[in-house]
Amino acid sequence: MNEFDNAVKKITDLFYSAARKSGELLENTKTSYNISVEKDKIGKLQSQIGQKFWQIYKDGGEVPDFILSDLEAIKLISENIEALEKNLSENRLFKVCLACGAKLELESVYCPKCGERQAKPDDGGQAE
Repeated sequence: MNEFDNAVKKITDLFYSAARKSGELLENTKTSYNISVEKDKIGKLQSQIGQKFWQIYKDGGEVPDFILSDLEAIKLISENIEALEKNLSENRLFKVCLACGAKLELESVYCPKCGERQAKPDDGGQAE
């Protein structure tokens, strides 16, 4: 074999080696993705199981003792969230619809009660 043939053979071998490794990498990526999809399915099912136990607990039903403390913790956290949301809504600034007097959020463009277009804060109180 001459040097040209040797170079062509080396290049061809490198090409096939790279193609094989690319194929292996692609297969590994697909497999990793499929594993991730399956793990997500398990996570969703576990979440659904937990939500079912939570609903039973909220409805006053019997739940296994081994999850009772977790459900009680969720109840306390839920109550805390409700208190924080109530506090947030009480502290939120509102405006009043000039047409019907309904309480509106500041960014409201139309009144959900009467449909009247609301004035923008920078237009001097005049609705378009």
